Order: sequence, then structure tokens, then C-alpha cells
Amino acid sequence: MIIFLYGDDLFRSGQKLLQIKEKFLLTNLAGAGLSVFDYGSVDNAAHSAGGGRGTTPLDVLAMPNLLNPKRLVIVKNLISEATKEEQKIILKYLKENAAIAKDDDLVVVFFENNLPKKNSTLFKFLEKNAKSQNFEKMSAAKINQWVLKKIKELDLQASITSSSLEKLVAYSGGDTRVLNSEIQKLVNFADGDMIDDEAVDTLVSANINIKIFDTIDALGNKNKKQAAELLHEHLKKGDDPFYIFSMFVYQFRNLLKVSDLKENSGSGEYEIARAAGIHPFVVKKSLTQIRNFSLERLKNIYQQLAETDTKIKTGKIDIRLALDKFIVEL
Repeated sequence: MIIFLYGDDLFRSGQKLLQIKEKFLLTNLAGAGLSVFDYGSVDNAAHSAGGGRGTTPLDVLAMPNLLNPKRLVIVKNLISEATKEEQKIILKYLKENAAIAKDDDLVVVFFENNLPKKNSTLFKFLEKNAKSQNFEKMSAAKINQWVLKKIKELDLQASITSSSLEKLVAYSGGDTRVLNSEIQKLVNFADGDMIDDEAVDTLVSANINIKIFDTIDALGNKNKKQAAELLHEHLKKGDDPFYIFSMFVYQFRNLLKVSDLKENSGSGEYEIARAAGIHPFVVKKSLTQIRNFSLERLKNIYQQLAETDTKIKTGKIDIRLALDKFIVEL
């Protein structure tokens, strides 16, 4: 059997790989028959001390394990990190040994840490001949469903209010790895009860990136006083002012991208996320925020940020003063 796992959501793809490995080890406690090769690791056993390749996946695949007929071979980052020649050799072997795809005693998992090049010959082969799964960044709706499922997996009695669910996803930035950790804390704390806003506010640390959304919301609503208060909350907590400024640049760049794509293509949330290379959650927030900013105004703001950035880097203005001026003069 050949399995191909890849995609931008490394946490979910990693969890799937872990499930496959744990299932194999249930019937093979000693781990005999398990081989792992990582072409993206300098410590990989497939590298010799001299920098060349030592043991390769083919060495294992071509040599039957008589003592352990069931085998699991995990090959990581072959497409993204291996040489073209190495990929070519393994592709040739797979084509010449098509029976592997139907062999239940041999499971070969090709795992990529990200989204590999789809025009790769090896990628196309695996997509067609393996049990492939693309772990894409989820849309806002799918993230919500995923969170609800995780909560029930941990405690069938646990539940969460809709506002708390939105806040939890917001505070985590839609990152499934962060969400998984926060969900466990919240479920343990709730002990079968409803997870509410107070629990989320108490236990979940809001990502600074998400707090920037609140500041920009205030600016869009022409509430400069609130925006200034939010900014100084960051500074009082000791957040790096240079990082805060970079997040303003980052989010207004996103607003500009989303506004341009929405105006010129009329695409929906998920299509915009793919085209702009932005997380669907960020797109969802951005689509709400651009209602308060015309495309022309966003261009002017971004230009203002670029000019301020130059002044900061050349020492013409102090970073904290620059942040205050940006809010006041917007």
C-alpha cells in the first residue's frame, strides 16, 4: 500500500502520520519492520558522514524482512528535499513494482512537510497511484467543525457557545496546532460544562496578530481613542514595538490584497485565500474590515506605512512615536 500525505496544515498531516505509525506499532511492539527516512534532516540515516547517501528507502523495500513480514516505510520530504536523480530512481522502482500499491503487508508512506510542486513527475505519480490526502488550510467553517469534533473527542459532555468558539479560533489565529492545545485546556477546565467567553478569556492567550485586528477595527470605525488604548496595552505588556509595527504593515498589506481580489474578481473567501496565499481565517476577518476602507484609502495607508518604515530604519523617528503618529494621523 502506498500513502501520500502533504499540505500546508502540518499539524493535521502530522497527526495522520502518527496514527498510521501507532496502528502499525500495536501489532509490532518492538518496532521491527519500521523504517523512517527524512530527506529534510541532516541527521537522516540516509546520509553518510561524507555527505553522500547511505541506506536508502530502496535498500529496505528491496529486501524482504523474513522475521517481520509486515513493514512500514516512512519517506519524508522526498519531493521537496531529494535530488532529481534520487526522485527519479524511486519513481522508477515504484513503476516497476506496481504490486506495492496492493500489498497490505507493506505500507509505504510518502510525507511532505508542506505543499510540494504539483508539476513534479513524482507528485503526479503519487497523486494518481497512492492513497493521497492534501491537508489544506481549512476555511473558517471547517475550522469551527474541526474544533467542535475535537471537543467531543475529549469529552462527549463538553460543549462551547458560538461566541466562545469564534473567540477561540480568533485567539489562535486559526492555527490547528495551537487550537489543539487550547481545546485540551478548555475541556479539562470545563469538566463537562459549557465552555463560555470567560473560560476562553481566562485560559487562552490571544495571539498579538489577532489583537491587531481589534486595533484596525477601531481605526476603521474612526475610533482613534480605542485604537490608541489597544496599542498601549501591547506596549505596557512589553510587546516589541517593532513587531507591532510589522503586524500593521502585514495586515494592511493583506487588506489591500483581499480588497483588490474582491473588487476585481468577486471571488469568495476560500478562493481569495488561495489566490492571495493568506489563511482563510485572516481573509474572513479582512473581508469584514475592508467594508470600512476603500481600495484607494488602503493604498494611501500602505504608502504611509512604507514611508514611516523608511523613517524608522534611518533613525528619523522613534518607533513608539511612529506608532502613535500612525494612529493619530490615519
